[in-house]
Order: sequence, then C-alpha cells, then structure tokens
Amino acid sequence: MAEIRKILLKRLFVNSTKYCIRKWHEMSLFSIVNAVFMIVGFKFINGWQDKLFLLWLIPYYMFWYSFFRFYFERKPYMMTSKIFETLMPSSRIFGLMLFFTTLLIAIPLIIPFISGNNSWVDKYVYYLQKYTEDPLVLNTITMVIFSIVSPFIFYRPMMGWIGSVIGRSGSISTAYARTKGNYWEFLFITVVFNLMYSIMQFCDDYLGTAGWLTILLGSPVIVFMNVILAKAYEYFFLEIDNG
Repeated sequence: MAEIRKILLKRLFVNSTKYCIRKWHEMSLFSIVNAVFMIVGFKFINGWQDKLFLLWLIPYYMFWYSFFRFYFERKPYMMTSKIFETLMPSSRIFGLMLFFTTLLIAIPLIIPFISGNNSWVDKYVYYLQKYTEDPLVLNTITMVIFSIVSPFIFYRPMMGWIGSVIGRSGSISTAYARTKGNYWEFLFITVVFNLMYSIMQFCDDYLGTAGWLTILLGSPVIVFMNVILAKAYEYFFLEIDNG
C-alpha cells in the first residue's frame, strides 16, 4: 500500500506566501489581469446569466493555463498545443462539480416525494420553501454543500489538471491516489478562503460598493489560492518523483 502523504498546512501557506513575496511583480500583474477578467465577466457580461459568458470562459481558461505554466517554468506560457490536452481533465472536473453539487442540492427537494404521508412532511416543505426563497440562505447552503464535497470534486482532480498543463500525467485516478487521506486539510483550505470571501462580501454590502470591493480585493486572493494549488501539486507529485 502506498504511503499516505499528509499536507503540512502551515508549511503550505508559508511557502505560498514566500513565493508571492518573491514574485510580487508577476503576482501583482496576474492579480490585475484577473481583476479585469472579473470586471468584464461579472459587470459587463453579467455572469452566468449572459450567453456571452461562455465566450468569456475561453480566454479566462487560457489565463489560468498560462499562470500554472509560468509557475512551473514551462515555456511557452500560452501559445502551445498542449492546452488541448488539458481539456479532458478540466471537463471531468467540471462534470464532477456539476453532478455532485446538483445532486446534493436536489436531495432536500426529493425527500418529500419519497417520504410518504408522514406527519412531518408538510412542515418540512413549508420551511424548505421559506428558506429556499431567501437568496442569502440559498447561497449559504450551496456554499456549505460545495465546501463539504470540494476535496473530492475540486482539489484532488485539480492535481490531475495541473499535471496535464505542465506536460505530465493528467490522470484523475492518479491524482486521487496520491492525495488520499487529506480530506480535512483540503476542507480547511476551502473554509479559509470562504471566510475571506464572506468578509469581503459583507464589507461590500456594508459599504454599498456593489461588488467592486470583492473583485478588487478578491483577485489577489484568487491568485494566492492558485499558488497554494501549485504548491500542493509540488508536494504530492514533484517531491515524490524527485525524492
């Protein structure tokens, strides 16, 4: 049985911070470009509700592709045919996220139909309707559900996608095998970033800045999170292979 490698969270965050400080010019540029993408995607295009958002996803995908190639010093950073080899792992990640998140959100809606005529069903349906009509409650529930399953449907498969970006194996099964035993560590990372975004959104609402504060302050946070993903990939794959 392969040895289970546990992420050292303190080391992960410290090394990621040191990298961002050392490469602050480049990380600042990536943060600015990401902020521009966010402004275009969520201020001018209006996010998922606009069909143009699908076109926006193409250059945004290329942006993060180039980010990880830059981090791992794989030139050229963008103009390379290898980008097409990353589409399969990324499609699987998206499919996993969509399937499991939809399934977990749908389960509370299905419960009344499989519960028969139990006395509690009417009360359950009443509160379900009451709270799902509240956007804040619905968004919170969705965030909690995604956080719980994120180690399985995002972080671990993401290791496979990063591998495909830098010309290594993009196998999702290999990514799961090498990262097993780290559920709570990945969940902790999710909780930290969710708390940071919740604080930014609260400040946004309090100051009435209509999402601009979250975009401008959130972009460096997103870049930092992706540095953490890169560092995690190094730990699980490159350190093993070079050890």
